[in-house]
Amino acid sequence: MRGPPAGGGGRNLLAALTLAALLLFAALSIADAQRDTGLPPSPTNRYIQISAGRDFTCTLRDTGSAHCWGSATRYDHAAVPDGHYTAIDAGNWHACAIREDGEAACWGASSEAPAGIFTQISTGWHYACGLRENGAAECWGTSGYGRSVLDYGQATAPSGTFTAISTGYLHACGLWESGEAECWGSEGNGRSEPPAGAFTSVSVGGTHACGLRESGAIACWGLNNFGQADPPAGVFTDVSAGSWHTCGLRESGHLECWGDDAYGQTSAPTGGRYLAVAAGTRHSCAIRERGVSCWGGRTLPPVFPLAAAQPTTQPEETTVAPPPPVDPQTPDPEPTDPPDPPTPTPPTFTAVSAGSWHSCALRNTGAIACWGSAATPAPRRPPAASPQSAPGATIPARCAAPARSPVGA
Repeated sequence: MRGPPAGGGGRNLLAALTLAALLLFAALSIADAQRDTGLPPSPTNRYIQISAGRDFTCTLRDTGSAHCWGSATRYDHAAVPDGHYTAIDAGNWHACAIREDGEAACWGASSEAPAGIFTQISTGWHYACGLRENGAAECWGTSGYGRSVLDYGQATAPSGTFTAISTGYLHACGLWESGEAECWGSEGNGRSEPPAGAFTSVSVGGTHACGLRESGAIACWGLNNFGQADPPAGVFTDVSAGSWHTCGLRESGHLECWGDDAYGQTSAPTGGRYLAVAAGTRHSCAIRERGVSCWGGRTLPPVFPLAAAQPTTQPEETTVAPPPPVDPQTPDPEPTDPPDPPTPTPPTFTAVSAGSWHSCALRNTGAIACWGSAATPAPRRPPAASPQSAPGATIPARCAAPARSPVGA
């Protein structure tokens, strides 16, 4: 069979094929760049949930679609299965989510998930736990990709009806219907022995846990080598347990942190009013009334942004016009009713999540902002070093394990 004439048509076809190949290569290069450098997908819808894992981040959009990005070359923990989801939680080297039909899906180093309907889900270190419709707790994992993980029973939940669940390194805790806490897994240093009494929420850290009482008091238990399980007295509205430190939000909106301060992670800002707090391993973050503040991570290398935009770290300034000049000959005006108070400005951010080397926050517009680094961490317990900034300064920071948001009513 004779081929096409060697004229303009052949050259045009060759040029078109070459252009198509170049466009395909460019698209694949952009996709690889996003996967390798940690750039999030370009948003076309509002984000409604965000969860920062060890070195990657996962989000949910208002359409139910889930997206993960970051360092995913080892265990494919950014490869989200197709589908629509209602909740998502990023862990160490894996993530889990609840589908629209209530089924659980996990991916990464620990990808197995039992069948059935779940209402809550929480990822630990190579394992995960969820709550069934009837309140029963079920956990799974402890191994993945041929990697053996220490099994202390953290994936074996007790029978009963729970209202909340939170996972840590090698132990997990839940709240019974009565509000009392129950923990399982590693029993070292009393981490599976919570105090008696009811709680409204519980947050499990690396080797300890803390709960918020109905009175607003905080009680902690587990490893206390740095004082991370010795909460101060007072009334709190939020508590978050990190690896070796804990942070709480007082009823006044002021921050209080305790435990290991080798990196300044407990040197919380002293001014301003805050709405939520997240404790990581070597840094912490909190939502201000008009922004986000982070502290700690002082001895780690300089950070670089993981996303295009960094969060606002200071309140936005407002200007007020001066009153008009007063004529001394003009009599005082008749008294009038006081004006209505101004409508409070909504916070710039509505949620914050601390990962291993980075943090991410969700704006009230549905956009997201991330900052930090996905590079290799510093040694686990280096000697004390001079701080990079004064205590309480607002600086980007990194840490070494995903922070667990408190769960409960």
